[in-house]
Amino acid sequence: MRVCLSAGVRLWGICSLLLGLALPVQAQPTSVDLVTGEYPPFSSEDAPAMGVLSEVVVAAFQDQGVSAQVRFMPWQRGYMETRNGLHTGTFPYVKNEERQRDFWFSLPLYPDVVRIFVAADADPAMTWAGKAVCVPQGYNIARVAPFIESQQARMERPPDMLNCFQMLQRGRVQAVWSSEMVADFVTRDLRRDGLRFKALTLGLEYPVELYLIISRQLPQAQQWIERFNTGLTRIQKNGSYAKILARHKIQAK
Repeated sequence: MRVCLSAGVRLWGICSLLLGLALPVQAQPTSVDLVTGEYPPFSSEDAPAMGVLSEVVVAAFQDQGVSAQVRFMPWQRGYMETRNGLHTGTFPYVKNEERQRDFWFSLPLYPDVVRIFVAADADPAMTWAGKAVCVPQGYNIARVAPFIESQQARMERPPDMLNCFQMLQRGRVQAVWSSEMVADFVTRDLRRDGLRFKALTLGLEYPVELYLIISRQLPQAQQWIERFNTGLTRIQKNGSYAKILARHKIQAK
């Protein structure tokens, strides 16, 4: 500094530049705080590695040298707190207009298809008046609600998807609105006990993709999405992603 002061005004700009280069560069954060909820097999406190997509998300961040802490919360609370910037991100979510206004979306984590399932011996041409369709609490009903109303059916809303398929097995409901992957996972024990079901093609089925989302209110939100996407792309290319799916007995699509 003494040299800079004695060198005169003309050299001050050069000295300032050199001094600036000598200062430590502010390091990027090396950890993220993520929240999710119970949605097996994608996320679950009782599952190995907290579910297949929990493991995928953690691995993608780790590829970028970022440690990811995953916490479980009720879906609504985790969503609202993340939207308000209290957590780095949340997953897995599908896209809709409201969420796209409030969040940045990652590259897709996993594709799935949502459809109606019925007992294996159900008549595909059955009338739906008075029949019960099971949709767990917290699940999106936008696609199925108009069908239920128009067919004069009714909706049952137990706490989770396992309850729905247990009710189907006991004849308490006649259909379940679920994704293919979730249906396959939650019914593994029930199928060993004799449950048989099939999907109906009623024009309601639709593909979905699941994402990590980061609030637009979060500082450097886009940079976090970019880092995550880079990590996700890398683990998909180097085979780590496929190995994670295989460990959870989930087929790559």
